[in-house]
Amino acid sequence: MNKFPISPLFIPANKLDWIDKTFQKGADSIIIDLEDSISENEKDQAREDLYSHLKKNSHVGELIIRVNPVDDKFGQEDIKLLSSSDLSVSAFMLPKIEDCSLIDNLPEINIIALLETPNAINNISLIARDKKVKGLALGGADLSASLGSTMDWDSLLYSRSKIVIESAINNLFSIDSPFMDIDNLDKLQEESKKAKALGFNGKAAIHPNQLDVIKSSFLPDEEEINEAKEIIKAFKKSSSAVMAFNGRMIDQPIILSMEKRLRLVGIDPKNID
Repeated sequence: MNKFPISPLFIPANKLDWIDKTFQKGADSIIIDLEDSISENEKDQAREDLYSHLKKNSHVGELIIRVNPVDDKFGQEDIKLLSSSDLSVSAFMLPKIEDCSLIDNLPEINIIALLETPNAINNISLIARDKKVKGLALGGADLSASLGSTMDWDSLLYSRSKIVIESAINNLFSIDSPFMDIDNLDKLQEESKKAKALGFNGKAAIHPNQLDVIKSSFLPDEEEINEAKEIIKAFKKSSSAVMAFNGRMIDQPIILSMEKRLRLVGIDPKNID
């Protein structure tokens, strides 16, 4: 993948005309869903239509395909047809993945593991270490149903923390679960800021009106960008491993954080004025 997704938006695989419109509304990536949003009697046709669409069209952003579970025939057929190297697919999101045995039998593709069962959370360290896995995503709705919990932030905090920690250990990106109340943008902003503070790289969206809130929560503003540049430049000029900057102690971990902040907006921290 060229960059990790910050606000990937789910769209049904039988609504392919929404792809360009969704990118125009500000999505940096789209998750084309062959699983939950497609009924069983439509899955074969949806797969064929998606393949034909991708053969004929290219798009400006990252395309992720959520396939059906790869332990059933639909998921296996999804991967078989859509993993062709000439299709502009950035990654495949694998739902209900609980261990690495199914991943081992897949072709060399980029995988986002969608963790939505207790077994998935229990086996997360093994899943995260697989070389095909590039990102981890929380499937909060299915996980909370399995646990008998609510989808509230605190209820799934343990699982969220596990995802963030394993992503950091294995150099993966992490995507928080969608916020289901599409009209409550204030609550979405609150949860998005918590996700960023915890260490998530992005948060999935289920409606275009969520995109701006998610991006503004995860991306640095102009003041934060300028601060990162000034701190990095000052540290480069310093001969000490620790320095003070506007009353703050700055050392190498802070510099790494500032560099990550700049990369979020496409700025190379090694080449700043």
